[in-house]
Formats: sequence, C-alpha cells, structure tokens
Amino acid sequence: MSVLGGMFGFVFGVFGLLFAAFGIGMLIWMVRRASEYKRTLREGLVAEARCLETFVVHRSSDGHGHSQRRQILGFRTSDGRDVRAQVASEQLYVVGDIVPVRYLPQRPERAVPAAAPPVLGVMSCLTAGVLVVFTCLGLFFAAMGFGLAVFIDSSVDDGGTSPEQSWTAEP
Repeated sequence: MSVLGGMFGFVFGVFGLLFAAFGIGMLIWMVRRASEYKRTLREGLVAEARCLETFVVHRSSDGHGHSQRRQILGFRTSDGRDVRAQVASEQLYVVGDIVPVRYLPQRPERAVPAAAPPVLGVMSCLTAGVLVVFTCLGLFFAAMGFGLAVFIDSSVDDGGTSPEQSWTAEP
C-alpha cells in the first residue's frame, strides 16, 4: 500500500511539473511575441501596403461571440521582395486602401499597421495572469505530490510503527 501511495505522489508531482512547464512555456511565448510587436512598432521599417483582402473571424465560446477584423496586406520590402501579411486591425480597411505598415527586415510577414496601438490589450494581460496562476497551481501540486511521495517513503523506511498501528500498539 505504501509503495502505491509513494508512486501516486510521484506521478502527481510529475503532472504538476508538466502543468507548470506548460504555463512557463506559454508565458515565454507571449512575452517574446509582445516584445517583437513593440520592437516592430519602435524600430521597424516603414512601407506602404495595399489591402488585398479583408474578412472577419468569428469565435464563439459558451454562447458569447467575438469577432475580429483581419486584412491581408501586400507590400514590397526595401530589398524588393513582395510580401503578404495578415494583420488584425481595429480600423476598417477595404480592398485597395493604402495602409502604412512597419516591419522588421528579418520578418516582413509579421508587419504591423503603423497606426496600431503601442500598448498591449487587456486580454493579453488577463491571459498572462491566468497563465501565472496556472503555473503556480502546477508548482503547488508538484510540491504536494513529491512531498507525499517522500513522506510515505520515509515512514516506511524508518522502521517505526505506521500511523495505523500506533493507536493499537500496547505499551
């Protein structure tokens, strides 16, 4: 029974570490994307893009719908490459509109409209908060699982009476 309990604690701890690793990985990914976005707006080269296509993406969860306008913009980089970039924008562009964009020379397909807000949105901050809580819960469960595994393993190895036997032992 104690070996099974120790194994359960170990597996519980490993799953907690996996959850924490996932949360940390997602946080790192979000921070990298946010820094690339800000760097593009701050240091990116400017080009005039033409709106080639515009469409709306609908997402719904739990009965609440969310729509996001997206555009496909085509432009020519300073070295002469033709690039198409899909961007999300609050402004409504129609096919044929000229849109100033900023792009990094090494990743022109991640162009950002020059009129984009330089700050992160509320949803990004909320998502980061949820990921921090997710990571902390994963670390908590990992600590509890490994602690349980060590506690059960040490109670078997110390040669003393188990908690179940302590109240029935005669002096």
